[in-house]
Amino acid sequence: MAEELTLADLRPDPANARRHTAKNIGVIADSLQAVGAARSIVVDEHNRVLAGNGVTEAAAQVGITKVLVVDADGNTVVAVRRKNLSDAQKTALAISDNRANELSYFDDEVLAQQLNDLRGVDDMLAAAGFTKTELEQLLKKIAEPSAPASFTSVDEDVDTKHTCPRCGYRWS
Repeated sequence: MAEELTLADLRPDPANARRHTAKNIGVIADSLQAVGAARSIVVDEHNRVLAGNGVTEAAAQVGITKVLVVDADGNTVVAVRRKNLSDAQKTALAISDNRANELSYFDDEVLAQQLNDLRGVDDMLAAAGFTKTELEQLLKKIAEPSAPASFTSVDEDVDTKHTCPRCGYRWS
């Protein structure tokens, strides 16, 4: 069964561990403008976006307002069929889908908390794509944050031009 909603009916996931850069959203928005919508997102029964927060944000930026929701039980793969695309549009769509993912990143602290919560729940840690060893490495990394040795310390009153989006380190 399919239902048509508006983009405004969807709610972003406030606990989303994935962070979207301006360039990431821009690539998605450019693709939406050049070839139109072609990628599905996943929402729960309350229309909270579980997967596809970046697509949802970019769609709003380019003025896409309609969402076609297809109810699924998890036993059937849902495919979006796009017709009438040129070969160049098909290629650009495939590349931009993968490139957009490269331009976003995980918030390590949020991700570590979520993975830690999954650790004892059946095989959900593996279903999320992580091993216990990878989780331990991530927990160690956030417990001992440090800037690379080549970075020098600066006083708080020194103007900085750059901030690392992952660790928050500032430099000029």
